[in-house]
Amino acid sequence: MKRKREESSKSILSTAAPPAKKRMVVTPWRDIAEFSAVYDWLFSKQTTPANRRKALSQMRIWSLRRGSLCPASVLATGVLVQAQLEDKQGNPNIQTTYASAFTRFFNFMSSIMQGFNMTSMYDTAKQLGLQSFIVDLRHLCAHGQELPPAEVLRHTSEHCMEWLRNYYWLPQNETMTNLDAPKLQRKDKAAFEKELRNLMEIYDLALECQLMGAEKLKAVSKLKSSTEFNKIRVYCSAKKIKTTTEILDKVISDLSAAIKRQNSSMKDLLDIYTASVLKMKYFLGAGLKHTENEELVIQATQNLFRLFAVQGYIENIFVAFVQLAENPNADDESRQGASYWATKMLQTFGMLRKMKRMYTEELDKNPNTKTVDFTTLNKSEISKLMRTLLIHSGCDLTLTLVFGECPKKPRSWVFEREFLMNRVDPLTPHSVPIFNSLLPLVEPPLTAEQRNDLTKLCDIKIQHINQEKTKNPKNLPMDDQTDDKNTSEGTTFGIWTLEKDNNWTTCALGVLPTNLSEIA
Repeated sequence: MKRKREESSKSILSTAAPPAKKRMVVTPWRDIAEFSAVYDWLFSKQTTPANRRKALSQMRIWSLRRGSLCPASVLATGVLVQAQLEDKQGNPNIQTTYASAFTRFFNFMSSIMQGFNMTSMYDTAKQLGLQSFIVDLRHLCAHGQELPPAEVLRHTSEHCMEWLRNYYWLPQNETMTNLDAPKLQRKDKAAFEKELRNLMEIYDLALECQLMGAEKLKAVSKLKSSTEFNKIRVYCSAKKIKTTTEILDKVISDLSAAIKRQNSSMKDLLDIYTASVLKMKYFLGAGLKHTENEELVIQATQNLFRLFAVQGYIENIFVAFVQLAENPNADDESRQGASYWATKMLQTFGMLRKMKRMYTEELDKNPNTKTVDFTTLNKSEISKLMRTLLIHSGCDLTLTLVFGECPKKPRSWVFEREFLMNRVDPLTPHSVPIFNSLLPLVEPPLTAEQRNDLTKLCDIKIQHINQEKTKNPKNLPMDDQTDDKNTSEGTTFGIWTLEKDNNWTTCALGVLPTNLSEIA
Protein backbone atom coordinates (compact mmCIF):
# COMPACT_ATOMS: atom_id res chain seq x y z
CA MET A 1 0.00 0.00 0.00
CA LYS A 2 2.81 2.37 0.86
CA ARG A 3 4.53 1.74 -2.48
CA LYS A 4 1.28 2.30 -4.36
CA ARG A 5 0.74 5.56 -2.53
CA GLU A 6 4.25 6.70 -3.35
CA GLU A 7 3.78 5.76 -7.02
CA SER A 8 0.44 7.55 -7.16
CA SER A 9 1.93 10.66 -5.55
CA LYS A 10 4.79 10.60 -8.06
CA SER A 11 2.35 10.30 -10.94
CA ILE A 12 0.36 13.24 -9.59
CA LEU A 13 3.50 15.35 -9.33
CA SER A 14 4.65 14.39 -12.81
CA THR A 15 1.32 15.23 -14.41
CA ALA A 16 0.94 18.61 -12.72
CA ALA A 17 0.46 21.45 -15.16
CA PRO A 18 3.53 23.65 -15.71
CA PRO A 19 3.33 27.25 -14.50
CA ALA A 20 1.58 29.57 -16.91
CA LYS A 21 3.90 31.43 -19.21
CA LYS A 22 3.82 35.19 -18.85
CA ARG A 23 2.88 37.15 -21.94
CA MET A 24 3.28 40.80 -22.77
CA VAL A 25 0.08 42.77 -23.43
CA VAL A 26 -0.41 46.43 -24.31
CA THR A 27 -3.04 47.78 -21.93
CA PRO A 28 -4.98 51.04 -21.80
CA TRP A 29 -4.04 51.58 -18.15
CA ARG A 30 -0.69 53.06 -17.28
CA ASP A 31 0.30 50.52 -14.61
CA ILE A 32 -1.14 48.03 -12.17
CA ALA A 33 -1.74 50.79 -9.62
CA GLU A 34 -4.18 52.49 -11.96
CA PHE A 35 -5.96 49.19 -12.66
CA SER A 36 -6.11 48.29 -8.95
CA ALA A 37 -7.60 51.67 -8.10
CA VAL A 38 -10.46 51.12 -10.54
CA TYR A 39 -10.92 47.58 -9.18
CA ASP A 40 -11.27 48.92 -5.64
CA TRP A 41 -13.70 51.66 -6.73
CA LEU A 42 -15.88 49.02 -8.38
CA PHE A 43 -15.82 46.05 -6.01
CA SER A 44 -14.70 47.23 -2.58
CA LYS A 45 -17.24 46.66 0.21
CA GLN A 46 -16.85 50.33 1.23
CA THR A 47 -17.32 51.67 -2.30
CA THR A 48 -19.68 54.58 -2.89
CA PRO A 49 -21.57 55.91 -5.92
CA ALA A 50 -18.94 58.66 -6.16
CA ASN A 51 -16.17 56.05 -6.40
CA ARG A 52 -18.13 54.14 -9.04
CA ARG A 53 -18.44 57.34 -11.08
CA LYS A 54 -14.68 57.76 -10.88
CA ALA A 55 -14.25 54.17 -12.02
CA LEU A 56 -16.63 54.75 -14.92
CA SER A 57 -14.76 57.90 -15.96
CA GLN A 58 -11.45 56.04 -15.86
CA MET A 59 -12.84 53.17 -17.96
CA ARG A 60 -14.05 55.70 -20.54
CA ILE A 61 -10.50 57.10 -20.66
CA TRP A 62 -9.21 53.57 -21.26
CA SER A 63 -11.70 53.17 -24.09
CA LEU A 64 -10.43 56.39 -25.68
CA ARG A 65 -6.82 55.29 -25.33
CA ARG A 66 -7.22 51.91 -27.03
CA GLY A 67 -10.48 52.26 -28.95
CA SER A 68 -11.64 48.91 -30.32
CA LEU A 69 -8.63 47.24 -28.66
CA CYS A 70 -9.87 48.05 -25.17
CA PRO A 71 -10.67 44.75 -23.36
CA ALA A 72 -14.30 43.64 -23.89
CA SER A 73 -14.69 42.93 -20.18
CA VAL A 74 -13.88 46.54 -19.36
CA LEU A 75 -16.43 47.80 -21.89
CA ALA A 76 -19.05 45.34 -20.56
CA THR A 77 -18.38 46.50 -17.00
CA GLY A 78 -18.80 50.11 -18.08
CA VAL A 79 -22.31 49.65 -19.52
CA LEU A 80 -23.52 47.82 -16.40
CA VAL A 81 -22.06 50.40 -14.01
CA GLN A 82 -23.64 53.19 -16.04
CA ALA A 83 -27.07 51.52 -15.72
CA GLN A 84 -26.63 50.94 -11.98
CA LEU A 85 -25.67 54.58 -11.37
CA GLU A 86 -28.72 55.79 -13.29
CA ASP A 87 -30.84 53.39 -11.23
CA LYS A 88 -29.47 54.97 -8.02
CA GLN A 89 -30.41 58.41 -9.35
CA GLY A 90 -34.01 57.28 -9.93
CA ASN A 91 -34.15 57.14 -13.70
CA PRO A 92 -37.84 56.69 -14.68
CA ASN A 93 -36.83 54.68 -17.77
CA ILE A 94 -34.56 52.35 -15.85
CA GLN A 95 -36.01 49.21 -17.52
CA THR A 96 -35.02 50.50 -20.96
CA THR A 97 -31.56 51.47 -19.66
CA TYR A 98 -30.98 48.03 -18.14
CA ALA A 99 -32.28 46.31 -21.29
CA SER A 100 -29.81 48.21 -23.45
CA ALA A 101 -27.01 47.51 -20.95
CA PHE A 102 -27.66 43.73 -20.90
CA THR A 103 -27.78 43.56 -24.69
CA ARG A 104 -24.46 45.38 -24.99
CA PHE A 105 -22.97 43.40 -22.10
CA PHE A 106 -23.65 40.06 -23.80
CA ASN A 107 -22.51 41.37 -27.19
CA PHE A 108 -19.20 42.55 -25.72
CA MET A 109 -18.58 39.23 -23.96
CA SER A 110 -19.58 37.11 -26.95
CA SER A 111 -17.07 39.05 -29.09
CA ILE A 112 -14.33 37.32 -27.08
CA MET A 113 -15.45 33.97 -28.50
CA GLN A 114 -16.10 35.13 -32.06
CA GLY A 115 -13.16 33.15 -33.39
CA PHE A 116 -14.54 29.87 -32.03
CA ASN A 117 -17.49 29.59 -34.48
CA MET A 118 -20.16 28.97 -31.88
CA THR A 119 -23.49 27.75 -33.25
CA SER A 120 -25.70 29.60 -30.74
CA MET A 121 -25.67 32.16 -27.96
CA TYR A 122 -26.21 29.37 -25.45
CA ASP A 123 -22.98 27.71 -26.56
CA THR A 124 -21.20 31.04 -26.23
CA ALA A 125 -22.58 31.57 -22.71
CA LYS A 126 -21.55 28.03 -21.71
CA GLN A 127 -18.02 28.58 -23.01
CA LEU A 128 -17.76 31.83 -21.07
CA GLY A 129 -19.18 30.32 -17.90
CA LEU A 130 -22.38 32.38 -17.96
CA GLN A 131 -25.67 30.81 -16.92
CA SER A 132 -28.27 30.22 -19.63
CA PHE A 133 -30.86 32.53 -18.07
CA ILE A 134 -28.59 35.47 -19.05
CA VAL A 135 -29.19 34.53 -22.70
CA ASP A 136 -32.95 34.31 -22.07
CA LEU A 137 -32.90 37.71 -20.43
CA ARG A 138 -30.90 39.14 -23.32
CA HIS A 139 -33.54 37.83 -25.78
CA LEU A 140 -36.35 39.39 -23.74
CA CYS A 141 -34.53 42.73 -23.59
CA ALA A 142 -33.75 42.74 -27.32
CA HIS A 143 -36.86 41.16 -28.83
CA GLY A 144 -39.56 40.80 -26.14
CA GLN A 145 -42.83 42.69 -26.31
CA GLU A 146 -42.55 43.53 -22.61
CA LEU A 147 -39.36 44.21 -20.67
CA PRO A 148 -38.61 42.19 -17.52
CA PRO A 149 -39.42 43.85 -14.17
CA ALA A 150 -36.90 46.38 -12.84
CA GLU A 151 -36.20 44.26 -9.77
CA VAL A 152 -35.20 41.28 -11.93
CA LEU A 153 -32.95 43.48 -14.03
CA ARG A 154 -31.41 45.01 -10.91
CA HIS A 155 -30.51 41.65 -9.33
CA THR A 156 -29.24 40.30 -12.64
CA SER A 157 -26.93 43.30 -13.08
CA GLU A 158 -25.43 42.59 -9.65
CA HIS A 159 -25.01 38.93 -10.65
CA CYS A 160 -23.23 39.92 -13.89
CA MET A 161 -20.95 42.35 -12.05
CA GLU A 162 -19.94 39.60 -9.64
CA TRP A 163 -19.33 37.28 -12.61
CA LEU A 164 -17.15 39.95 -14.27
CA ARG A 165 -15.19 40.34 -11.03
CA ASN A 166 -14.41 36.62 -10.85
CA TYR A 167 -14.00 36.11 -14.59
CA TYR A 168 -11.81 39.11 -15.42
CA TRP A 169 -11.06 41.76 -12.80
CA LEU A 170 -9.82 39.60 -9.93
CA PRO A 171 -7.50 37.34 -12.01
CA GLN A 172 -6.03 40.38 -13.73
CA ASN A 173 -5.53 42.24 -10.48
CA GLU A 174 -3.75 39.27 -8.88
CA THR A 175 -1.52 38.16 -11.74
CA MET A 176 -0.72 41.30 -13.71
CA THR A 177 2.72 42.90 -13.27
CA ASN A 178 4.32 46.04 -14.66
CA LEU A 179 6.74 45.75 -17.55
CA ASP A 180 10.20 47.24 -17.19
CA ALA A 181 10.00 49.38 -20.32
CA PRO A 182 13.70 50.42 -20.53
CA LYS A 183 14.69 46.74 -20.76
CA LEU A 184 12.11 45.98 -23.41
CA GLN A 185 13.56 45.30 -26.84
CA ARG A 186 11.85 43.99 -29.89
CA LYS A 187 13.02 40.56 -30.97
CA ASP A 188 13.49 41.63 -34.57
CA LYS A 189 15.54 44.64 -33.45
CA ALA A 190 17.74 42.50 -31.21
CA ALA A 191 18.26 39.94 -33.98
CA PHE A 192 19.11 42.68 -36.49
CA GLU A 193 21.57 44.27 -34.06
CA LYS A 194 23.29 40.93 -33.46
CA GLU A 195 23.48 40.19 -37.19
CA LEU A 196 25.06 43.56 -37.95
CA ARG A 197 27.50 43.24 -35.07
CA ASN A 198 28.68 39.84 -36.29
CA LEU A 199 29.03 40.98 -39.91
CA MET A 200 30.96 44.12 -38.95
CA GLU A 201 33.26 42.05 -36.75
CA ILE A 202 34.04 39.67 -39.63
CA TYR A 203 34.61 42.65 -41.95
CA ASP A 204 36.99 44.29 -39.46
CA LEU A 205 39.01 41.07 -39.03
CA ALA A 206 39.16 40.42 -42.78
CA LEU A 207 40.21 44.02 -43.48
CA GLU A 208 43.07 43.77 -41.01
CA CYS A 209 44.25 40.48 -42.50
CA GLN A 210 44.14 41.78 -46.04
CA LEU A 211 46.03 44.98 -45.22
CA MET A 212 48.62 42.90 -43.34
CA GLY A 213 49.12 40.74 -46.44
CA ALA A 214 47.25 37.65 -45.24
CA GLU A 215 45.08 36.79 -48.22
CA LYS A 216 44.43 33.07 -47.70
CA LEU A 217 43.17 31.28 -44.60
CA LYS A 218 46.54 29.64 -43.93
CA ALA A 219 48.17 33.06 -43.61
CA VAL A 220 45.24 34.32 -41.55
CA SER A 221 45.70 31.48 -39.04
CA LYS A 222 49.28 32.67 -38.37
CA LEU A 223 48.22 36.30 -37.94
CA LYS A 224 45.10 36.05 -35.76
CA SER A 225 44.32 34.33 -32.48
CA SER A 226 42.54 30.98 -32.49
CA THR A 227 39.24 32.58 -31.45
CA GLU A 228 39.31 35.23 -34.18
CA PHE A 229 40.52 32.77 -36.81
CA ASN A 230 37.72 30.37 -35.90
CA LYS A 231 35.15 33.11 -36.55
CA ILE A 232 36.62 33.74 -39.99
CA ARG A 233 36.90 30.03 -40.74
CA VAL A 234 33.26 29.37 -39.81
CA TYR A 235 32.08 32.27 -41.98
CA CYS A 236 34.19 31.09 -44.93
CA SER A 237 32.87 27.56 -44.56
CA ALA A 238 29.26 28.76 -44.49
CA LYS A 239 29.73 31.03 -47.52
CA LYS A 240 32.11 28.67 -49.38
CA ILE A 241 34.87 31.26 -49.84
CA LYS A 242 38.62 31.09 -49.23
CA THR A 243 40.26 34.54 -49.36
CA THR A 244 39.96 37.79 -47.42
CA THR A 245 38.97 39.64 -50.59
CA GLU A 246 36.05 37.28 -51.02
CA ILE A 247 35.16 37.75 -47.33
CA LEU A 248 35.00 41.54 -47.70
CA ASP A 249 32.82 41.29 -50.79
CA LYS A 250 30.53 38.71 -49.20
CA VAL A 251 30.08 40.77 -46.02
CA ILE A 252 29.07 43.76 -48.15
CA SER A 253 26.51 41.56 -49.90
CA ASP A 254 25.19 40.25 -46.58
CA LEU A 255 24.94 43.76 -45.13
CA SER A 256 22.89 44.87 -48.13
CA ALA A 257 20.57 41.88 -47.76
CA ALA A 258 20.19 42.47 -44.01
CA ILE A 259 19.01 46.05 -44.56
CA LYS A 260 16.57 45.01 -47.27
CA ARG A 261 15.01 42.39 -45.00
CA GLN A 262 14.17 44.95 -42.35
CA ASN A 263 10.97 46.91 -42.29
CA SER A 264 11.68 50.55 -43.16
CA SER A 265 9.53 51.58 -40.19
CA MET A 266 11.81 49.90 -37.64
CA LYS A 267 12.87 52.50 -35.13
CA ASP A 268 16.58 52.96 -34.41
CA LEU A 269 17.58 51.03 -37.57
CA LEU A 270 19.95 53.78 -38.68
CA ASP A 271 21.31 54.25 -35.15
CA ILE A 272 22.07 50.53 -34.88
CA TYR A 273 23.72 50.55 -38.29
CA THR A 274 25.86 53.60 -37.51
CA ALA A 275 26.89 52.29 -34.09
CA SER A 276 28.00 49.01 -35.68
CA VAL A 277 30.24 50.90 -38.12
CA LEU A 278 31.85 52.95 -35.35
CA LYS A 279 32.66 49.79 -33.37
CA MET A 280 35.02 48.53 -36.09
CA LYS A 281 38.25 49.55 -34.36
CA TYR A 282 40.69 48.42 -37.04
CA PHE A 283 38.62 49.99 -39.79
CA LEU A 284 38.64 53.35 -37.98
CA GLY A 285 42.42 53.40 -37.61
CA ALA A 286 43.35 51.67 -40.87
CA GLY A 287 44.17 54.89 -42.74
CA LEU A 288 46.52 56.06 -40.00
CA LYS A 289 48.26 52.69 -39.57
CA HIS A 290 48.99 52.25 -43.28
CA THR A 291 50.01 55.74 -44.36
CA GLU A 292 52.69 54.36 -46.69
CA ASN A 293 50.19 52.07 -48.42
CA GLU A 294 47.12 54.27 -48.19
CA GLU A 295 45.97 53.27 -51.64
CA LEU A 296 45.48 49.70 -50.34
CA VAL A 297 43.21 51.00 -47.57
CA ILE A 298 41.11 52.98 -50.05
CA GLN A 299 40.88 50.03 -52.42
CA ALA A 300 39.84 47.61 -49.66
CA THR A 301 37.12 49.88 -48.21
CA GLN A 302 35.75 51.29 -51.49
CA ASN A 303 32.82 48.90 -51.68
CA LEU A 304 31.81 49.60 -48.07
CA PHE A 305 31.36 53.31 -48.76
CA ARG A 306 29.56 52.54 -52.00
CA LEU A 307 27.16 50.42 -49.96
CA PHE A 308 26.57 53.39 -47.61
CA ALA A 309 25.81 55.54 -50.65
CA VAL A 310 23.41 53.04 -52.24
CA GLN A 311 21.52 52.66 -48.96
CA GLY A 312 21.26 56.44 -48.56
CA TYR A 313 23.27 56.43 -45.31
CA ILE A 314 26.41 58.19 -46.53
CA GLU A 315 25.50 61.55 -44.99
CA ASN A 316 24.54 59.95 -41.67
CA ILE A 317 27.80 58.03 -41.55
CA PHE A 318 29.69 61.26 -42.25
CA VAL A 319 27.93 63.12 -39.43
CA ALA A 320 28.67 60.19 -37.09
CA PHE A 321 32.38 60.43 -37.94
CA VAL A 322 32.32 64.19 -37.30
CA GLN A 323 30.61 63.81 -33.93
CA LEU A 324 33.03 61.07 -32.88
CA ALA A 325 36.01 63.28 -33.77
CA GLU A 326 34.51 66.06 -31.63
CA ASN A 327 33.61 63.81 -28.71
CA PRO A 328 35.94 64.59 -25.76
CA ASN A 329 34.97 61.35 -24.00
CA ALA A 330 36.10 59.06 -26.84
CA ASP A 331 39.63 57.67 -27.01
CA ASP A 332 42.18 59.49 -29.17
CA GLU A 333 42.66 56.59 -31.59
CA SER A 334 38.96 56.45 -32.46
CA ARG A 335 38.76 60.24 -32.80
CA GLN A 336 41.77 60.33 -35.12
CA GLY A 337 40.33 57.53 -37.23
CA ALA A 338 36.94 59.23 -37.45
CA SER A 339 38.64 62.48 -38.48
CA TYR A 340 40.56 60.63 -41.22
CA TRP A 341 37.45 59.07 -42.76
CA ALA A 342 35.37 62.25 -42.46
CA THR A 343 38.10 64.18 -44.27
CA LYS A 344 38.30 61.51 -46.96
CA MET A 345 34.54 61.70 -47.46
CA LEU A 346 34.73 65.49 -47.77
CA GLN A 347 37.33 65.07 -50.51
CA THR A 348 34.85 62.86 -52.35
CA PHE A 349 32.04 65.37 -51.82
CA GLY A 350 34.25 68.07 -53.31
CA MET A 351 35.16 65.82 -56.23
CA LEU A 352 31.49 65.07 -56.97
CA ARG A 353 30.61 68.76 -56.79
CA LYS A 354 33.35 69.62 -59.26
CA MET A 355 32.30 66.79 -61.61
CA LYS A 356 28.72 68.05 -61.62
CA ARG A 357 29.86 71.55 -62.37
CA MET A 358 32.02 70.34 -65.27
CA TYR A 359 29.14 68.28 -66.63
CA THR A 360 26.77 71.25 -66.44
CA GLU A 361 29.27 73.43 -68.32
CA GLU A 362 29.70 70.75 -70.98
CA LEU A 363 25.93 70.40 -71.30
CA ASP A 364 25.58 74.16 -71.83
CA LYS A 365 28.15 74.03 -74.63
CA ASN A 366 26.80 70.87 -76.22
CA PRO A 367 23.11 70.02 -75.52
CA ASN A 368 23.62 66.64 -77.23
CA THR A 369 25.98 65.46 -74.51
CA LYS A 370 25.03 62.08 -73.14
CA THR A 371 23.16 61.99 -69.85
CA VAL A 372 25.32 61.17 -66.85
CA ASP A 373 23.96 59.16 -63.95
CA PHE A 374 26.06 59.82 -60.84
CA THR A 375 24.60 56.77 -59.12
CA THR A 376 26.71 54.59 -61.45
CA LEU A 377 29.80 55.61 -59.44
CA ASN A 378 28.63 53.04 -56.89
CA LYS A 379 29.41 50.28 -59.42
CA SER A 380 32.76 48.93 -60.55
CA GLU A 381 31.98 49.60 -64.23
CA ILE A 382 31.27 53.20 -65.27
CA SER A 383 30.69 54.97 -68.57
CA LYS A 384 33.44 56.58 -70.63
CA LEU A 385 32.07 60.08 -69.96
CA MET A 386 31.96 59.42 -66.22
CA ARG A 387 35.55 58.20 -66.29
CA THR A 388 36.56 61.36 -68.14
CA LEU A 389 34.91 63.51 -65.48
CA LEU A 390 36.72 61.56 -62.78
CA ILE A 391 40.09 62.09 -64.42
CA HIS A 392 39.51 65.83 -64.95
CA SER A 393 38.31 66.34 -61.37
CA GLY A 394 41.96 66.65 -60.36
CA CYS A 395 41.79 64.01 -57.61
CA ASP A 396 44.20 61.16 -57.16
CA LEU A 397 41.81 58.26 -57.69
CA THR A 398 44.11 55.83 -55.89
CA LEU A 399 43.80 57.92 -52.70
CA THR A 400 40.19 59.06 -53.06
CA LEU A 401 37.03 57.22 -52.13
CA VAL A 402 34.84 56.94 -55.21
CA PHE A 403 31.15 56.65 -54.52
CA GLY A 404 28.09 58.24 -56.04
CA GLU A 405 24.61 59.35 -55.14
CA CYS A 406 21.79 57.34 -53.68
CA PRO A 407 19.19 56.60 -56.39
CA LYS A 408 16.40 57.65 -54.01
CA LYS A 409 18.08 60.70 -52.46
CA PRO A 410 20.26 62.64 -54.93
CA ARG A 411 21.89 65.73 -53.47
CA SER A 412 24.31 68.53 -54.40
CA TRP A 413 26.94 67.70 -51.73
CA VAL A 414 27.06 71.13 -50.10
CA PHE A 415 26.62 72.10 -46.47
CA GLU A 416 24.75 74.97 -44.91
CA ARG A 417 26.65 77.61 -42.98
CA GLU A 418 24.83 76.64 -39.83
CA PHE A 419 26.41 73.17 -39.99
CA LEU A 420 29.85 74.75 -40.28
CA MET A 421 29.32 77.20 -37.41
CA ASN A 422 28.07 74.38 -35.20
CA ARG A 423 31.51 72.82 -35.57
CA VAL A 424 33.30 75.81 -34.00
CA ASP A 425 32.30 75.33 -30.38
CA PRO A 426 33.23 71.60 -30.10
CA LEU A 427 36.39 72.13 -32.20
CA THR A 428 39.32 69.91 -31.21
CA PRO A 429 42.69 69.16 -32.80
CA HIS A 430 41.08 65.99 -34.21
CA SER A 431 38.26 67.90 -35.93
CA VAL A 432 40.40 70.71 -37.40
CA PRO A 433 41.01 68.85 -40.70
CA ILE A 434 37.25 68.32 -41.02
CA PHE A 435 36.56 72.00 -40.35
CA ASN A 436 39.09 73.17 -42.94
CA SER A 437 37.80 70.71 -45.55
CA LEU A 438 34.22 71.95 -44.99
CA LEU A 439 35.07 75.58 -45.87
CA PRO A 440 34.97 75.20 -49.70
CA LEU A 441 31.73 73.14 -49.53
CA VAL A 442 29.60 75.69 -47.66
CA GLU A 443 26.54 77.12 -49.35
CA PRO A 444 26.22 80.06 -49.92
CA PRO A 445 29.96 80.19 -50.64
CA LEU A 446 32.25 81.97 -48.21
CA THR A 447 34.32 84.92 -49.35
CA ALA A 448 38.11 84.81 -49.11
CA GLU A 449 37.95 87.15 -46.12
CA GLN A 450 35.39 84.98 -44.35
CA ARG A 451 37.53 81.91 -44.91
CA ASN A 452 40.56 83.67 -43.47
CA ASP A 453 38.58 84.81 -40.44
CA LEU A 454 37.27 81.31 -39.75
CA THR A 455 40.75 79.85 -40.20
CA LYS A 456 42.15 82.36 -37.70
CA LEU A 457 39.34 81.58 -35.29
CA CYS A 458 40.16 77.91 -35.66
CA ASP A 459 43.87 78.55 -34.98
CA ILE A 460 43.10 80.68 -31.91
CA LYS A 461 40.84 78.04 -30.43
CA ILE A 462 43.39 75.28 -30.99
CA GLN A 463 46.13 77.49 -29.52
CA HIS A 464 43.96 78.06 -26.46
CA ILE A 465 43.36 74.30 -26.11
CA ASN A 466 47.11 73.61 -26.33
CA GLN A 467 47.83 76.26 -23.69
CA GLU A 468 45.29 74.69 -21.36
CA LYS A 469 46.96 71.32 -21.86
CA THR A 470 50.33 72.87 -21.00
CA LYS A 471 48.95 74.36 -17.79
CA ASN A 472 47.26 71.10 -16.92
CA PRO A 473 49.84 68.41 -17.80
CA LYS A 474 48.16 65.75 -15.68
CA ASN A 475 44.89 66.15 -17.64
CA LEU A 476 43.07 67.13 -14.45
CA PRO A 477 39.94 69.28 -14.62
CA MET A 478 40.75 72.95 -14.24
CA ASP A 479 38.35 73.26 -11.29
CA ASP A 480 40.38 70.70 -9.33
CA GLN A 481 43.60 72.63 -9.91
CA THR A 482 41.93 75.87 -8.85
CA ASP A 483 40.74 74.24 -5.63
CA ASP A 484 44.23 72.96 -4.85
CA LYS A 485 45.70 76.39 -5.52
CA ASN A 486 43.20 78.20 -3.31
CA THR A 487 43.64 75.65 -0.54
CA SER A 488 47.41 75.99 -0.60
CA GLU A 489 47.34 79.78 -0.68
CA GLY A 490 44.94 80.12 2.21
CA THR A 491 41.35 79.93 1.53
CA THR A 492 40.28 83.26 0.17
CA PHE A 493 37.22 83.14 -2.05
CA GLY A 494 36.41 86.70 -3.08
CA ILE A 495 35.03 88.48 0.00
CA TRP A 496 34.79 85.16 1.89
CA THR A 497 37.55 83.53 3.91
CA LEU A 498 37.59 79.90 5.03
CA GLU A 499 38.87 79.43 8.57
CA LYS A 500 41.11 76.39 8.90
CA ASP A 501 41.17 76.26 12.69
CA ASN A 502 37.46 75.60 13.13
CA ASN A 503 36.31 72.01 13.49
CA TRP A 504 33.42 71.96 11.03
CA THR A 505 32.72 68.27 11.57
CA THR A 506 31.30 68.97 15.04
CA CYS A 507 28.77 71.52 13.80
CA ALA A 508 25.13 70.75 13.11
CA LEU A 509 23.83 71.35 9.61
CA GLY A 510 23.19 75.08 9.12
CA VAL A 511 25.12 76.16 12.24
CA LEU A 512 28.35 78.13 12.01
CA PRO A 513 31.19 77.40 14.47
CA THR A 514 31.10 80.98 15.74
CA ASN A 515 32.15 82.14 19.16
CA LEU A 516 29.00 83.82 20.55
CA SER A 517 31.05 85.92 22.95
CA GLU A 518 32.74 87.62 20.04
CA ILE A 519 29.36 88.57 18.56
CA ALA A 520 28.17 89.96 21.86
